[in-house]
Amino acid sequence: MTDAPAPPPLTLAQAWNERDTDPARARQSARAHLNTPAHAQASVLLGYLDWRAGQLPQATEDISAAIGTLRLGEPSVWLGRGLNILAALQSTVNRADRAVELYEEQVSLARHINDAELTATALHDLAVELRRSDPQRARAHITEALGTFRGLNYTFGVAIAHANLAEFDLDEGDLPSAHRHVQQALGYPHLDQHPHLEASLLTTLLLVHPPGTSDAERRRAQRRLRQLHDDSRNPELRATVALALAAHTDPQTASTLLSDALRDLTPLGDHVLLPDLHEQLSGLRDQLGDPAAALHHLRETLAYTRRTHAAERRQNFQTFEILARIQSLQDQAREERQRNTELQAHLQELRALNARIRELGRTDHLTRLANREHLFTEGQHLAQTATEHTPLSAALIDIDHFKVVNDTWGHQTGDLVLQRVARMILDVARPGDIAARYGGEEFVLLRPAPAGDLSASCHDLQQLIRLHPWSSVAPGMHVTLSIGVAQTTTPDFDRLLGDADRRLYRVKRDGRNSTLDHD
Repeated sequence: MTDAPAPPPLTLAQAWNERDTDPARARQSARAHLNTPAHAQASVLLGYLDWRAGQLPQATEDISAAIGTLRLGEPSVWLGRGLNILAALQSTVNRADRAVELYEEQVSLARHINDAELTATALHDLAVELRRSDPQRARAHITEALGTFRGLNYTFGVAIAHANLAEFDLDEGDLPSAHRHVQQALGYPHLDQHPHLEASLLTTLLLVHPPGTSDAERRRAQRRLRQLHDDSRNPELRATVALALAAHTDPQTASTLLSDALRDLTPLGDHVLLPDLHEQLSGLRDQLGDPAAALHHLRETLAYTRRTHAAERRQNFQTFEILARIQSLQDQAREERQRNTELQAHLQELRALNARIRELGRTDHLTRLANREHLFTEGQHLAQTATEHTPLSAALIDIDHFKVVNDTWGHQTGDLVLQRVARMILDVARPGDIAARYGGEEFVLLRPAPAGDLSASCHDLQQLIRLHPWSSVAPGMHVTLSIGVAQTTTPDFDRLLGDADRRLYRVKRDGRNSTLDHD
């Protein structure tokens, strides 16, 4: 007896629609479109499936490569989908600034191509990202998205919007409204095909505890969460459920549950759930009479916070000091309106201080990459953590014969070349990398990884450069890169850049348009 033949692959549009209801067939169909003209679109779908399966590094790699290719063509719904998935991945590894930038790019693209569902999805996900920092703006976005989803009869979008509105209400202490939103979302007919959404709703339901909620209802929610936890191999989903269940069990069982979740989630990198897991474990180990373990988890929580927010805190402190000074000057100006000379002096100082705020920005104004000051600040910080097992690598990237570009086509065209090269560097960068403009036509890409790993990304960058239609920028234009790559296991960041610069010099001496990562 022979096996039944495999079903034919779906079109990519069909596979996208089946991505949640039949992920195995969607993955099979996407693979069938690899190495075809639809390779980038297939990679977006594979990136989505990898993300939902908890394979975050693979998903980020697939999506980043696909976006790099799709940006070279006309604006499309597939580019919008890729931006949405990459933004969600960036949010997961605590890169909220990058996530917001990608969501805003998705909103702009979706409105440009007049795609209502893509626009509403982008507004919804941007609202979730802004939930803590700008709740009023976030609620307006998510309410607009909910109305659009209803008009399109997009039932999954309606369900997930209700789920997030429940969390908004929970933040504001409006438990009856939160419960109503949860119940509306739980009515979604295909909820069993979306375990992340179901787990989120059941977790919120346990937190709301509205009057009249029976113990039986809460026990049913806990049993279903336990089933989701035991049936899933996705470390994100298991960690989310573990945090919910831990609040409703004894300290020893909760500690075991969270420890297992921490073990599975740690390989994914600086995941946003790690500080919650460490913080909960710290309290539990303290209850269980293990102060050493409690202190360890507390230190891990603090280390995570310092690692991801140190630069932002420094910038916030500087900005706060300047804003406080501006406010003080404004108060003085109001009191001295009759003294015109002094008023003019204060206004001059206000303008100077506002200019200083812009200078304190961490980005290069032309390329939107990190500026040189931020590169050295963060690079020296990363070098402090470099070891034999986790080296820090740097790629020094130089645009070959860039002076010819400026002399032949003018500095305005030269600026455009710098911007496009910078965008392609971001396309090969990974979460945790630092991409910076070093000066002139030179860039630096830092990565906490071996030099060979960074060198492979540099080869991908050179491939993007080769495939880019430079003739559309200026007829006859040809752009290549020379790249020197080095790594360090010591805190000497200046030496790391010096080693990369030395290898860059060898590449230029030997004919340019190459990458060198060894002596």
